[in-house]
Amino acid sequence: MIFGIVYLSVTARHRQRMAMIDKGMDPRTLDDHNRTLKWGLLLGGVGVGLLLGHVLVLFGFVQDPENPLPYFIMTFIGGGSGLVAHHLIVRKRT
Repeated sequence: MIFGIVYLSVTARHRQRMAMIDKGMDPRTLDDHNRTLKWGLLLGGVGVGLLLGHVLVLFGFVQDPENPLPYFIMTFIGGGSGLVAHHLIVRKRT
C-alpha cells in the first residue's frame, strides 16, 4: 500500500511536469525552496516538544507519570513554534 501511494505521487508529479513542459512553462517554478526549511523546523520542534514532555514527566511536574498528555501538549507547542519560526524566517527573507 505504501509503495502504491509513493508510486502514484511520483507519477502524478511527473505527468504534471511533462504537461508544463508541453505548454512551454518552466517546471522549476513549482519548486518550493522553503519546503525543506519548513519540514526541518517542524520536525525539530516536535522533537524538542517530545523531549520537554519527557522532562516534565521525569522531574515530577505531572501527577500521573503514565498520562501521555504532557507529551501531546509539548509536541504541539514545539511543532507550532517551529512553524511560527519558519514563517518569521521566510517573511524576513522576502
